[in-house]
Amino acid sequence: MLIEFDGKRPILDPKTFIADGAKVIGAVTIKEFGSVWFNTVIRGDVNTIEIGKYSNIQDNSVIHVAGAYPTIVGDFVTVGHNVVLHGCVVEDHCLIGMGAVVLSGAVIGEGSIIAAGALVKERQVIPPHSLVMGLPGKVVKTIPDKWKEIHAQAVKYKMIWTEQYRIMPDADGERYSGEKIV
Repeated sequence: MLIEFDGKRPILDPKTFIADGAKVIGAVTIKEFGSVWFNTVIRGDVNTIEIGKYSNIQDNSVIHVAGAYPTIVGDFVTVGHNVVLHGCVVEDHCLIGMGAVVLSGAVIGEGSIIAAGALVKERQVIPPHSLVMGLPGKVVKTIPDKWKEIHAQAVKYKMIWTEQYRIMPDADGERYSGEKIV
């Protein structure tokens, strides 16, 4: 599950969840209430990876780096099933939809949604609060208020693993109380 690479070992906050079958390798930091779901690979070998508070990386996703580009995932980010994040920055309160690919040097501005199956090209900069769709991905509209639903989605995932999976049923932190999610 946790694998040292070139003398670097993943650093996990004590309040994190790594599901069975997931691999977290090398220079990876995961902050409070971050979660990595079944069969995901997070490989910090040639650069670093940071995953923020309450962010969840869902089943079968791959997070890797490039020599010149670390991968940074902000706070309250939901990364859907089968996503590839490669040497990119995903700012706070973003949703990366199932099967999306975000390539090296790309920056996803805070509060944005990358639709399922979209491709964000190398070094593409997505402005904050954007909805991106397509191959290649294009901004189709501005979504200034969706960050609240994205925030609730991330908190809901924290509740799923802490309480429903009973990994940390008495955990403190934010609680999901039925707010609208994405």
